[in-house]
Amino acid sequence: MTELSRRESQYDAFLFASVCETDEMTLSVVSLLARQNIDPWQEASRLSQLSRAQAANSLAATIWKSDSAQWSPSEASIIAVRLIDLLPSHARRRPTPPWAHDGSGRLTFWVVAGILFMSIAISGNSMQREIKNSGAPIDVVSEAAQNPAVTRSSRGMATD
Repeated sequence: MTELSRRESQYDAFLFASVCETDEMTLSVVSLLARQNIDPWQEASRLSQLSRAQAANSLAATIWKSDSAQWSPSEASIIAVRLIDLLPSHARRRPTPPWAHDGSGRLTFWVVAGILFMSIAISGNSMQREIKNSGAPIDVVSEAAQNPAVTRSSRGMATD
């Protein structure tokens, strides 16, 4: 008996998920299936054996049949896709970046990125201060850097 209950509990996220909510009540998957005389745990097991697309189409048809006045076929499909992702065999596994395998990896990435950003900002700020403190207008500094004759003469070398 414990094997059966453990196996069935894997479907709890799916079966007890909300299909829709109103002010008066919440309709869960288990309620939706039970209203149509479908065993919820057997249906969850059956859907988990199908491909994602087949399972979503089957559940969408079940949802639409339950109250076709409430949902259009496209709305039933959208709800079904969301619910199918809650089945253990269809749970979406999102790829994680290499630094995010544990909580400390993410923090390390952002600390290194922050330090890099700060060092760039500080070096840029110190370069601006050096140019301002030289006393020469920015145009003169850039001209001197472009003219090799001025640079040589300022070092005490003869000019041509």
